Amino acid sequence: MEDLIASYENVKNRELIVDAVNKDQRLLFVTHTLTESMERQLDFVIAVILKRYGHEHLQSTLYSCLKEIVVNATKANAKEAYFREQNLDISNEDDYRRGMADLKGAMTEEWIEEYGTRARDMGLDVTVRYYHNGDGMRIEVFSTQMKAAEDRRIREKLSQGMQYDDLVAFYMANADQTEGEGIGLVMILLLLKAEHINPHLFRIGVVDGQTLSRLEVPFNGQFVSVRGADPAGYRR
Repeated sequence: MEDLIASYENVKNRELIVDAVNKDQRLLFVTHTLTESMERQLDFVIAVILKRYGHEHLQSTLYSCLKEIVVNATKANAKEAYFREQNLDISNEDDYRRGMADLKGAMTEEWIEEYGTRARDMGLDVTVRYYHNGDGMRIEVFSTQMKAAEDRRIREKLSQGMQYDDLVAFYMANADQTEGEGIGLVMILLLLKAEHINPHLFRIGVVDGQTLSRLEVPFNGQFVSVRGADPAGYRR
């Protein structure tokens, strides 16, 4: 399968997207901020793929999951751009605390858009890839490499989130006092559970120097995760 690469120039070309899905092409989007236009197009791709395979009922869930993933990815790239601009080492704990203290309350939509543009100028992309066939679909989102402390926090939140079936209960017990992505990531787990999709099919890790967020969705019993037959027990 070859990629159909969509960027700012052709992301609005819906006929091109429909044709690519019907030809079994993978779709690849590159963005730096999650504009309303990009939101609609990412949602549209999900809709086209699900319609082709008769799983339209998953539309709202998968779009909500993907939006949360891409929002986190664009924020991560924008934050990386900010730290570079301020000559702060985001992997240094002292610099990280200083930078995040400066950013507290400042990461508005306008700020993310501004620093998303700066991230683009620094070569920091968010790449969204859709893979699909009759057995299932996979969405992969690549962004700047998360640091060890961020990796630990995310894994802690996901581990905690696996124990809950209710977002309010999780929030009351584990509200993240430093950054808000923990709640959003747990929301993804709970949305998948509600659709009887194995939450272990949502994973975040570092691959080839980038953060990879992967969401897999089975369409039938023949689906096999890239992590193998037992995604919960798989160890890279």
